[in-house]
Amino acid sequence: MPIAVQSYTIRYNVFDRKQVESAYKRFNEMGYDGLENGLGRQFGYSVEEELELLAKYNLRVCDVGGDYTKPDEAMKLAEKYSTKYLFGPHMTGPMMITADGVNAFIEQLNEAARPFAGTGYKLLYHNHAQEFRNFTLLNGKSGYEILVEGADPEVVCFQVDTFWTAASGADPAYWIKRLKGRVPVVHFKDYAIDDQVQFPEIPQIPWRFAEIGQGNINWAAVSEACREAGVEWYSVEQDYVRGDGFGCLKTSIDYMRNTLNIV
Repeated sequence: MPIAVQSYTIRYNVFDRKQVESAYKRFNEMGYDGLENGLGRQFGYSVEEELELLAKYNLRVCDVGGDYTKPDEAMKLAEKYSTKYLFGPHMTGPMMITADGVNAFIEQLNEAARPFAGTGYKLLYHNHAQEFRNFTLLNGKSGYEILVEGADPEVVCFQVDTFWTAASGADPAYWIKRLKGRVPVVHFKDYAIDDQVQFPEIPQIPWRFAEIGQGNINWAAVSEACREAGVEWYSVEQDYVRGDGFGCLKTSIDYMRNTLNIV
């Protein structure tokens, strides 16, 4: 199973064109198969230049951030990167507060995705924690459940973020299974209880982002759910790191390959 890097993890390590190539070389050496969206364009690489660099280091792109409001251009970009998944719109904070707001976003999402119908390209929805707000008037149905039920399965798919799903109190493995056939990319991101924080009482849970296997997520269950659901890519992201971002990525992929047996 291919494993990608979400390059946000190394945003404090890469600042120029030369460092982009160095990053790609290190991804390859660590055993990564690709990355999300590419990294070169934000540092002045043309798509063609970046494709050459990706080929040099045997890397692929699993999804891209093209402008979905310009469907033809977005599909051409995705075609160049040999992917069919494009980042879609996100639900705003006010929309997440009510079921009516969630339903209004679903209309916007389906409308944005409609030009991609019949093309093979799909918009990818990435969650955070807020989508899992439960609405008591709907017997505890969450905003995410409403979204999954209402999004057009032909043109909208999902990118489950394991950290934010766990942070909401929901079960990442459950939602990956629930989205079988609709979840091509999963963000592997560990949710840890901070081992360097002590409270005489616990006013809140002192959580942190962690390398895969260094936190509290049941990765065996998540990995099994991914296989069952037909996930195509596992993408490693760590929003904040202690130390070097590349070192964190190495710890994560080593755990995934050696302990979870993701090959």
